[in-house]
Amino acid sequence: MMLPEVDRTDEIYARAIELAYGPSRRQARLQLVLNALYYSALISLIGWIFSMAIDREPPVRQITREVVNPGKQVRVGDRLLIHGVRLRDRSCEITRRWWIVDGAGRRLDFEPERFDAYGDLGREEEVIGPFIPLDAMPGRGRLLGVVAYDCNPLQRALGWSITTILPPLEFEILPRAPGP
Repeated sequence: MMLPEVDRTDEIYARAIELAYGPSRRQARLQLVLNALYYSALISLIGWIFSMAIDREPPVRQITREVVNPGKQVRVGDRLLIHGVRLRDRSCEITRRWWIVDGAGRRLDFEPERFDAYGDLGREEEVIGPFIPLDAMPGRGRLLGVVAYDCNPLQRALGWSITTILPPLEFEILPRAPGP
C-alpha cells in the first residue's frame, strides 16, 4: 500500500513529463506538412523517371536523303556527298555511325561521330558525307548508317538511346584518279 503523499507526487511528476515530452498539436501539424511534402516530392520524382523511361519517340523525322555526287559516282579518296532534309522536334545528343559496303562486298566502318543537336528546332537541310577510304574496291557501293539519340538524363546514364536505322544509299565507287 502506497502512501497518499507519494501517489500525489508521482501524479505531479507524471503530468510534468507528459507536458514536457508529450505530443503537441503544433508538432503534429508540422509532421503532417512535412509528410505531405516528402511524399509529393517522391511521387514527382517517380513520375519524372517514368516519363524519361517511356520517352522513345525519335526526335528527328528524315524527309529526304540522297547522294548528290554527279551521276551518283565517287572516286576512291573523294567525299561522298549526301543531301538531307529533316524535321527536328527536340534537342538531343547524337551519335552517328556510318559504314560502306564497297565493290568487293567488304564492310568498311567509320569512326562514330558524336555531337549535340541543340539550337533552333524545325526544318534542317545539310550536305554531309564520309570520304571513301583508299582501300575501297571500285564497284557498286552502299552507305548504311545508324543514328542514336540521347534526349534525357536516363538515356545518357544507362546508354538506352533512341536508335534509328538510316535507309541504305546506293552509289558507284570509281577507281582513284591517276596522278599528274
